[in-house]
Amino acid sequence: MSDTPRAPRRSRVWLIVSLCLNLFLIGLIVAGLVVARNRMIASAVRGDDSLPPEVMLQLLPPTGAVKMCNVMSANVAAFVRLGRDLVDARRNIFKAFRAEPFDRGAFKTALGQATAAQVALVQLRQSVALEIAEKLDPAERQELSRKLVRRFFRGARGERTDHPTVRELCAAAGAASAQPPR
Repeated sequence: MSDTPRAPRRSRVWLIVSLCLNLFLIGLIVAGLVVARNRMIASAVRGDDSLPPEVMLQLLPPTGAVKMCNVMSANVAAFVRLGRDLVDARRNIFKAFRAEPFDRGAFKTALGQATAAQVALVQLRQSVALEIAEKLDPAERQELSRKLVRRFFRGARGERTDHPTVRELCAAAGAASAQPPR
């Protein structure tokens, strides 16, 4: 009856299936990129953008680790003082929040003190990071940056939770004069 071959219809089905599969895969890729972007934004808001000093000490070559230990040990008292200020400011927030009758002015003052303490702590962290970066020689900075890039692309964030303490790492690097916090 009909002498037309069925091959063109079969190829159209495969073309449609291939097109649907491609659209599905593109959707997966776009969704993955959106999720990754949202995680980066959430991490920035939480302040998870910095690596703990234990991780940095492990990534640095031994000579750079000694320099980092020396800078950190010189700033231990300031970190302890600012940390205590922040804890006290947070306690004051809760005291003002629970006070009856609620005093808006006291609560606002407590929030301002906590913000100021947190900003001071972040500024100290930044100045210590700058001081460490200034003390590292170009080879140490390049090795650290290579390891950080490798770590980032491997997705090694939070891979281990049993890091040695800063004190142990500084002692292993040979920073005998450094007394960083535990």
